[in-house]
Amino acid sequence: MSLFEENSLTPWQEGPFAHLSQQLAQDQLPHSILVLGEDGVGRDDFCQFVAQWMLCNAPDKGQGYCGQCKSCQLFEAGTHPDYHLLQIEEGKTQIAISQVRELIEHMQESAHQAGWKLANITDIHALNASSFNALLKTLEEPQENTLLLLQAEQLQGVPATIKSRAQILKVGVTNTSMTREWLKQRHDFFDEEMETALQLFPTAPYKVEAFVENGEAFKSGEFIFDYADVITATQPPMDIAQRWQEELENCVFWCQLMFHDVLLLQQGGKENDIQLQKQHKALAEIASTVNAKGVTLLLNKIIEIQRLIKLKSPANLMASWQSFLIYSAQIAIKYKKLES
Repeated sequence: MSLFEENSLTPWQEGPFAHLSQQLAQDQLPHSILVLGEDGVGRDDFCQFVAQWMLCNAPDKGQGYCGQCKSCQLFEAGTHPDYHLLQIEEGKTQIAISQVRELIEHMQESAHQAGWKLANITDIHALNASSFNALLKTLEEPQENTLLLLQAEQLQGVPATIKSRAQILKVGVTNTSMTREWLKQRHDFFDEEMETALQLFPTAPYKVEAFVENGEAFKSGEFIFDYADVITATQPPMDIAQRWQEELENCVFWCQLMFHDVLLLQQGGKENDIQLQKQHKALAEIASTVNAKGVTLLLNKIIEIQRLIKLKSPANLMASWQSFLIYSAQIAIKYKKLES
């Protein structure tokens, strides 16, 4: 269940929202806000919440939107004429300049509901140079009663021209106890599996929840033992590639965790020191088969695949995944760990 469906804010979103609410009440709300928050904190849901609240005909004293008025109904139906969502189109890797021009035209029109006009750009890093330049004029010369919500995971990489013209608003979790209490309230319990996921994603509550609800703890264990079989030449790489192709993106993430733990074990770390403690046997097997240089090469390769995934639609992703598993088997031979 998403925050947006609940018509409520999470504990770590309440502070940023209260700040915006106060600014609006004091007529000090800026025309553009750069919302920073890593994946897993509900950054997009937060921006949707703010947008619907701003457009609502009867907001609840700055606490949220009513969900009943005509404006809320239009918003929830995805047909609100004063709201423009700008995101990467399917099959593309960047936000095109034509999309930005359409947004600019939308923001220059008069509001249909005689209130605010809002635009929500879900990933500011997806704008190319031309798109940035096109957006700049809107940031420099905003219309009255307009608000641009610009989303990013981190400030690094956001052009200085954007940062200097937008208020920065951080949405994030400051401590794991906040996430733990939130999960307890949502599920009426907090078990060992949740604790494991919390150690993996200490600042990303929704990732913790998804990890548990999607059975990723069990699946990640299965995959890591299969991967260990590739390293020890017990199973063919292509068989493993085929078996896990539907979970490819998850496997890439699990590989990153796995290699970090393997390197930690090779440096003298104990079972209690690693993140994937339930997979200690498979990790120890990998650590004793491939030397540190080989593991580092594998980690670098998986980071390259992670970059492909972040491009949204890499045509050669499956081929890269297959090549990685074949490469893993080759590394296990070339960088075989010598018995001490």
